[in-house]
Amino acid sequence: MDQDSYLPKYLKIKKDIKELIKEQKIKPGEKIPSENELANKHDVSRHTVRKALDLLLQEGLLYKEQGVGTFYGGRADNSTKIVGFVSISVHDYIFSDILSGIDDVLHEAGYQLLLGNSKDNIEREAEILNNMMERDIDGLIIEPAKSSYEENNIDIFYKIRQKNIPVVIIDSSFSDDSFSYVVVDDVIGGKTATSYLLASGHSKIAIIYKDSHLPGRQRFLGYKKALEEAGNSLLTGLIKSYHFSELETPDKFSDEIKKIVDSLLSGEPSPTAIFCFNDQVAVEVKEYLNLKGKSIPDDISLIGYDDSKLVKLNNIGITSVSHPKKLAGEKAAELMLKNLQEDNISTEKMVFEPELVKRDSVKKLN
Repeated sequence: MDQDSYLPKYLKIKKDIKELIKEQKIKPGEKIPSENELANKHDVSRHTVRKALDLLLQEGLLYKEQGVGTFYGGRADNSTKIVGFVSISVHDYIFSDILSGIDDVLHEAGYQLLLGNSKDNIEREAEILNNMMERDIDGLIIEPAKSSYEENNIDIFYKIRQKNIPVVIIDSSFSDDSFSYVVVDDVIGGKTATSYLLASGHSKIAIIYKDSHLPGRQRFLGYKKALEEAGNSLLTGLIKSYHFSELETPDKFSDEIKKIVDSLLSGEPSPTAIFCFNDQVAVEVKEYLNLKGKSIPDDISLIGYDDSKLVKLNNIGITSVSHPKKLAGEKAAELMLKNLQEDNISTEKMVFEPELVKRDSVKKLN
């Protein structure tokens, strides 16, 4: 007996559509048979047909145009061997290490990278993404700009997926499972940093985090969990978020951080330790505290995040939470290759658990 006879009817329809595509009876960008045509052909209800189509839409093989029909999302010119990489920076900080990891893996497989630097600006990112779609990229790896904002460009990510182009999101994740993700568990990272300060005898712990970036909110959540589990109250005067991006508007970012430090020093209670969103913030805070006559860690302890080259200073090394950097880039590229080499786009979530890298910026009070 034909093994297909055991398949549910909607899976038979799904397989039949894939066969039509494989045999090139449906070309990239062409409309597939209508629901009525498929229902008559397979002697099933339209509900059964929709069930099959929904699966193919979820896989990214098909896409819908409202009021027009359902289309095969492949490209007529086949592979361009180009993968787009869009980051909030491609030059500074840890981003060059991530880029290096991505490029090493993709170059080995014969792919070239098309780079885009959004500078953490949503409008600039949208322009880059639309240009990349015109270039017929094979895939997209992206660190989204302002990933905690509802008005980010996720709608463009969907359009790219509808064209059967795989998308891997790095350093942020959304509730939707249409994309693959490579992320650090920032809740654990925030909790680890705060717990270390608590264990060192600090109870007046301030946090400076980036509200527009999803990892920033998650690091704050980890900070909050650590304090709650230790039985410490959340002191609103020690919780500070900043809004100007260090990449989009560096001068405004620097001024905002200085104002935040001033408010912490003049407020009540005054912190004995500060947990910073990333190492860029930590170094900015350290330099300004030094200008104010404060010493690290004698007067105030400090922890950063990402374990970047910035914190390995000559006069003092700043304790920081690790980020896998190059390894994260390599894994994002490997997920991309897996999707490019398979008939169907699959989605996975790879989560790295961060660790604390201890240096000399935390003073023990107990």
